[in-house]
Amino acid sequence: MNVRLFYLVIWLFIIPVAGKGAIVIEGQLPANPHSLVTLYGYADYISKAPVEILKVHTNGAGNFRVTVTDSCGPLLKLLVENRSLSFFALPGGAYTIRDTTGQLAVTDAAGVPVNQLLHNMEQELLKNWYSLFVDTTGNFRLTMPADTVFQRFHNIVLKYTGDTTSAAYPLLRYDAAGYYLAFIRQLPDTIGLMDHFENDYFNSPPIQERNPFYMALLGNDMMIRILYLAHQRYKGPPGQLIDKVTHEAAYFKSPQLQQLALVAGCNQAYRISREPELKDELSRRIRATIPDSLSNFRIRNMLSRVISENTRARIGNKFPLLTLKNEKNETVNFGDIKSDLILVDFWATWCWGCVEGMKSFPAWISQCNGKLTIVTVSVDDNLQAMKAFLDKREKVPGVLSLYNGRTGGYPDKLQLTGYPTYILLNKKREIIAMPGYTSAVAEQLKAALH
Repeated sequence: MNVRLFYLVIWLFIIPVAGKGAIVIEGQLPANPHSLVTLYGYADYISKAPVEILKVHTNGAGNFRVTVTDSCGPLLKLLVENRSLSFFALPGGAYTIRDTTGQLAVTDAAGVPVNQLLHNMEQELLKNWYSLFVDTTGNFRLTMPADTVFQRFHNIVLKYTGDTTSAAYPLLRYDAAGYYLAFIRQLPDTIGLMDHFENDYFNSPPIQERNPFYMALLGNDMMIRILYLAHQRYKGPPGQLIDKVTHEAAYFKSPQLQQLALVAGCNQAYRISREPELKDELSRRIRATIPDSLSNFRIRNMLSRVISENTRARIGNKFPLLTLKNEKNETVNFGDIKSDLILVDFWATWCWGCVEGMKSFPAWISQCNGKLTIVTVSVDDNLQAMKAFLDKREKVPGVLSLYNGRTGGYPDKLQLTGYPTYILLNKKREIIAMPGYTSAVAEQLKAALH
């Protein structure tokens, strides 16, 4: 691993301006004068499930201004076309997003880069700690004992985190921890290095299940345990991912921390198991083995959210290819549909918004010049209700109608919660967009074509 790869682990944190009231975010994006800007918050910090807060278009000069209530939580994600920027903010903060040579950057109200302290700390770690263990070719070498490795790291971080009351303290401390975890997995004595780290970040301080930094770090810690440490000491059957999660969570000292580690480890297991079939099997294994190990009611609810969020449709996931019936009661395998793009529309005859959205089908198909197939999937109580509805409507070329039903199949696999739900698929049948509203479909189709 060389220095450039080391930078891939950096997650942009923002040092917020403390205060009271709403968060103000301004944008100056002259390179993208008509951008659609979407702002997300996060409902919880275990599953990292994004919740859309608002959408806004920049004006002709590329400017926008939004005000966010302080109830959205400290972690925000800004999506500008195909680029995103995650940052932490406190109520009363004022931030400006700028597009500098194609990169999104954030400054505070005074125009100062708000991540300057983080940058300074990261540079010192790179220069005075990381470089000790890299030879001239960029490969790792271990030249000192594990306790010395950790002590050197601890001394540098302490310079920047001495004031534990500072708003920047959690950002700095946990950003540094991300560096440490990305580094030590490359070294021979991973177990010893993990022991020092976990004693400092988990086993000694109070457990902080409501701290987003703490929980994100615990997830990263469990990922390394599952992928690296379990290979050294797990003696069970190969391929049993959840057994490895349970095995590694047991190394934490307190029962409550072990339970939190179990949940965080399950979430990481979903990240490893990307295919829908693997996720389904993983969910069955988790439900069968993990809940009985969780005596804490809140932690058990965390696990339920993890299962729900990781089986829900998400951008980047493979779309499950199921077999359904059409209006003639003929079997249609979703995987046999040939098209560059597929827009899946989950709908019902009793859903007014769904029916209204269907009026846009001809325009969407025309917009895509033969590259789009629209597949409507009915969640009505029975196929006859769907058929009776479709018999009264004019057929639209390029539209295929299938029946699923209210439960089972897609509603369960994708954790659908409302209708219409639009999911856009590419040729590999990966989810590339999930327009939240009918009015957003045309723009997502345009982006997919280009």
